[in-house]
Amino acid sequence: LPHTPHTPPERLLNKYKDKHPLTIAKYYAMCEFFDETCGELVGYFETKGIRDNTLIVYISDNGWIQDPESRQFAARSKQTPYEGGVRQPMMFSWPGKLKPRERTDLVLSLDIFPTILAAGGARQPNKKLPGLNLLPYMMDENKIPRKAIFGEAFAHDIADLYDPEKTLLYRWCIQGNWKLLLTYDGEVVKFPGIHARTEKRPQLFDLKKDPHELKNLAAENPEIVARMVAQIDGWYPVKWAKTVKVFK
Repeated sequence: LPHTPHTPPERLLNKYKDKHPLTIAKYYAMCEFFDETCGELVGYFETKGIRDNTLIVYISDNGWIQDPESRQFAARSKQTPYEGGVRQPMMFSWPGKLKPRERTDLVLSLDIFPTILAAGGARQPNKKLPGLNLLPYMMDENKIPRKAIFGEAFAHDIADLYDPEKTLLYRWCIQGNWKLLLTYDGEVVKFPGIHARTEKRPQLFDLKKDPHELKNLAAENPEIVARMVAQIDGWYPVKWAKTVKVFK
């Protein structure tokens, strides 16, 4: 529902249109419209008497920052590797098992699969999964033993199904407050304007001080860049994709 076209009910739009530009108001109203539908689903579980033993996992597929000047998403949000495009809250609700609380540990959407397998008592695949089973950490409140998370971004339309590196655009690592973003020369088949890749050098941001990733600190912190580049390479080596790793 928060995807375009934004066509919210008038009753919800009226709550926002006097406080925000119309494009923003419509987007907020659609978000609330989606919240209502989630509430209806939860209500259905309650009427069936199964809510306490039902695990609900909530996460968006990508970020969306509404452009106040148009009906489109703003820069550095959807389809980008910046925090506005990839950072999402992940919510687990299971009244019979989990106490409400907020966590700030590093987690990924990849963690959902092993977590719901564990919650359902299902067998984990023999192959080692890239995500973590979060269930024991959510139940006993212990800190998740993860020091870094990694991500990749590819072009919207893949050029070669059997060689995804051909459309590799970005890779990144987040460790502590630091985020290192590397840019690659993968082919853009569709939406070239969104993937302009005007900054080809490594980008290093202090997410705590600069959550909107406006100040690139890579040149001032070459040791941190080198360490995190090595971590990215160790996480998942690429065969041929190229990026700049050494710069002044």
